[in-house]
Amino acid sequence: MKNYCFVFICLVTSLQAFAQIRSGRSNPINVDYSPIPQEATVAKNLGINSMPRYHALIIGVSEYQFAGPDLPNLEEPVKDAIRLKEVLYKKYFFNEEDITVLTNPTREQIINELDRLINVVTSRDNLLIFYAGHGYYDKNSDLGFWLPSNAKSRSRADWIANSTIKDYVRAINSKHTLLITDACFAGSIFKTRTVNTLDPRKFYELYRDKSRKAITSGNLSEVPDKSYFLEYLLRVLEENEQDYLPASSLFARIYEPVLNNSPTVPQFGVIQQAGDEGGDFILIRRKENKEAAGASQK
Repeated sequence: MKNYCFVFICLVTSLQAFAQIRSGRSNPINVDYSPIPQEATVAKNLGINSMPRYHALIIGVSEYQFAGPDLPNLEEPVKDAIRLKEVLYKKYFFNEEDITVLTNPTREQIINELDRLINVVTSRDNLLIFYAGHGYYDKNSDLGFWLPSNAKSRSRADWIANSTIKDYVRAINSKHTLLITDACFAGSIFKTRTVNTLDPRKFYELYRDKSRKAITSGNLSEVPDKSYFLEYLLRVLEENEQDYLPASSLFARIYEPVLNNSPTVPQFGVIQQAGDEGGDFILIRRKENKEAAGASQK
């Protein structure tokens, strides 16, 4: 009798399962096949707990309030600043709200923004500062300057000394800061330049130590309005397919093309006495752009 009961129970259970399948009410095991978010993969590869936050201050000065023969307006800096903002936002891990673009700013506006970054950027964040516009280097005093839109050619009252920029780079408590300048005499921002631009260390080793690096368009020499430096820099950033692009590798990819096509010698090195500990700024490419591009070609 017990055997008949067991067979009956098994038969009823089987019929119930069959009925659930026929009616669409089955209870399958749910398996999550969703991919691991890129942020988690990046954090693991860099040896950190969470995805870093990237800030950018992009400055382009084309129009000068006191323009004249000694201080002519420029065609390209504002256009280049806007183009850089677009490539950082669309292709790399920069959120739009963390990118500030200053077009034709005064000295006060630049200083105010640098003061804001001191209060916003944390020791886990990364910062890119870009400047394109007129610059000046005084050989007698060994001083270099940025010239904001309210600068006068015969008065330094509203110029911004490279030493001031260096002080702000030191004061902003980021993990990594990269300064990119396309201005006359930009090389005076540092006195020593690295010759080993291709660092053999792994990405997490480069990221582990703080960095304060600079890439400049020239070394104590004037640069033309039409900048090959900016053209090749933006082209490399736009066409890059590396998931992790250290600043040293970025410089290595633009150095020879700029050298071969312009009178300037681009420079890469440490901003002295600004807190560099031997690391490097690493640009992280968004994977979804590559996937979207592949989907559009199908």
